[in-house]
Amino acid sequence: MVTPVVSSEVPLQNLQWVLDPSYATEANTFYIHTKEGAMVLIQIAYSTMSWSPSVQVSAAYHGPDGLKKRHTASLSGSSFKPSADKMSVVCENISVQFDPTKQSYKVVLNAAPAMVVDVEFTAVDGLAQVNEAKVPFQKDDISVGYVAAQFIPKAVVTGHVILDGKLHEANGSGLFVKALQSKPQCVGRWSFVDFQTEKDALLMYQYEMPEGYDYDFKIRSEGYVVLDNKIVAVTLDNLTKLLKTQNDPFSGYEIPSAVEYTWSGVTKDGRPLKIDMAVPLDHQLDKIDLLAELPYLVRKFIQTCITAPFVYQWLQTATAHVSIGDEKLTLEGKVFHENAFLAEIPN
Repeated sequence: MVTPVVSSEVPLQNLQWVLDPSYATEANTFYIHTKEGAMVLIQIAYSTMSWSPSVQVSAAYHGPDGLKKRHTASLSGSSFKPSADKMSVVCENISVQFDPTKQSYKVVLNAAPAMVVDVEFTAVDGLAQVNEAKVPFQKDDISVGYVAAQFIPKAVVTGHVILDGKLHEANGSGLFVKALQSKPQCVGRWSFVDFQTEKDALLMYQYEMPEGYDYDFKIRSEGYVVLDNKIVAVTLDNLTKLLKTQNDPFSGYEIPSAVEYTWSGVTKDGRPLKIDMAVPLDHQLDKIDLLAELPYLVRKFIQTCITAPFVYQWLQTATAHVSIGDEKLTLEGKVFHENAFLAEIPN
């Protein structure tokens, strides 16, 4: 039985910064697959996970030649300056400006001389979300926590990155995620996949809840499918399966060395859709101890609520097998896979 997606439209007000005052984290995150083969990530996150709001700015460049550069900064919440319409923000040396007429974001980060990012994200076929976007952990009590997310699953990206004075082009394909997590410490594990070709994109956004709590679900998995520059489906019957896990002493978590993805649902025109993709995870970009990068008060709060959170990231060449009705497609592209571990979840 297919889980229905009633609507995937995104009202403009859903792109506004909410600034939830009670134990929430809200972020704008931009993922760039450059034509030269680099992976670029930029994020600005506003958090109320301690007694006063804080802001975390992160950026990373992973070059095809192995060049790696990261920037992180912890800032006071008072430096976070949303625009009057709350869809744009300036915070010290980062600016994120949304243009509703172009459905585009202009992102500028000036951490010179180490890193300067200047890019524009323009949606290829608009934005998408699942139904009303907000998913409560308990439908009868929103105070338990929730996740709300909107996406530009495929964007044309233009611009550049300057690292230690050297210019790197950042033209290519992009993904934008606006995510609000109220009581994010409730989630045990996140799995995120961003697959891009020149004209196609596959996105899966999956989170799993730890055992022993009275949540309404164990796994939530949202899928977004772009073919030939059109959003053809938004799906809920998906699964990211972590395979061949081994304990990593760095984090203490069971880390996969392979992954399988399945998207399942119906297209916007009513045809059955199934996508399978199996990927070895042998090209790790990064593994990050999040506590080491968070402000002190946020770090102390998280340490009292959950085990230490760690993020692992990979960039792989991948092949996706797509079935839409009687039509069969094979897509060749690059997949960015990310896991965030906050608690042990059985595989």
